[in-house]
Amino acid sequence: MDGILYLIASFGLIILLIRLKINIGVSIFLGSLVLGFLFGLGPKGLLDAFYASSTSWETLRLVIIIATIMALADVLSQTGYLRLMEEAVKNLFPDERYSLAALPALIGLMPMPAGALVSAPMIEGVSEKLGLSPERRTLTNYWFRHIWEHSWPMYQAIIIASAILGVSVRDLSIRLFALTLLMALIGYLYILRPLNPAKDEKRDLRTGIKLFLRTTYPVLIIILISVILGYDMVYGALFGLISALLPAVNRVNGKSVAKYALQPKIVFLLISVMYFKKVLEVTGAVETLPKTILSMNFPVVAVLMITPFIVGLMTGISFAYVGMTFLSFSHS
Repeated sequence: MDGILYLIASFGLIILLIRLKINIGVSIFLGSLVLGFLFGLGPKGLLDAFYASSTSWETLRLVIIIATIMALADVLSQTGYLRLMEEAVKNLFPDERYSLAALPALIGLMPMPAGALVSAPMIEGVSEKLGLSPERRTLTNYWFRHIWEHSWPMYQAIIIASAILGVSVRDLSIRLFALTLLMALIGYLYILRPLNPAKDEKRDLRTGIKLFLRTTYPVLIIILISVILGYDMVYGALFGLISALLPAVNRVNGKSVAKYALQPKIVFLLISVMYFKKVLEVTGAVETLPKTILSMNFPVVAVLMITPFIVGLMTGISFAYVGMTFLSFSHS
């Protein structure tokens, strides 16, 4: 019973710190220290666990993948590909209701901070033609930009979950893709279908396809290598980035790309998540939660559903509930 109380105390501290606007990486790191201390891990044990976790290939791989994907997002932004994506979508869909969904969905393929601010101006013109209220525009932009978050292999939560669960990104994405389809269907039924269709006869399908391939080929390369062929996400991300850099090497600010890709807060967050995982393993806490749940006769499925739901509700960050709750249940 003590073990479950220690876990609750650690989780509670992390959530409290996040709610107090403390950096999530720092919050998880401090929660890891408290967890180790409560389970009797001394300073040397905590330091050894940190060294082992931060230098492991599992952690380095995670940092490389996330940094590479963020670098790719910055390259696409610098080269003006995001603007060309808007033109591509407008030419691909004669019915402007579908452009309204496709533009934020296309931006959603590339996870980036404040991505909604990138896609929101893109749908401004279409929204005005369709007579959407500001609230409806916000709903549409938010909903369709996030349909990928459940399964897209470039999202941090998917990559972290893959590392924690020991499941390939490919398998995880394929199994979760049904949720993305469900999100798209719900969006169509309740957001797009009620709108009056507005067609633009000036659309050019051939131009749209050319622009789409021209602007998204690095993402398509990642999909080909890591999802279709099943190679490690490291290779897919690196080849995707290289393919975007080569044609635009003279137009890209390398320092800006490196600065954007290697943001200390994000790197430390990844290291903290993996440190939390290591502390759970070293202290034996990973076995404590499932054993306690089973001994108290709680429905395991209900706990598996409710715990990440609550953490996600309180933090508002997808990789927060993945990093905090998946670790505890991955051995159950």
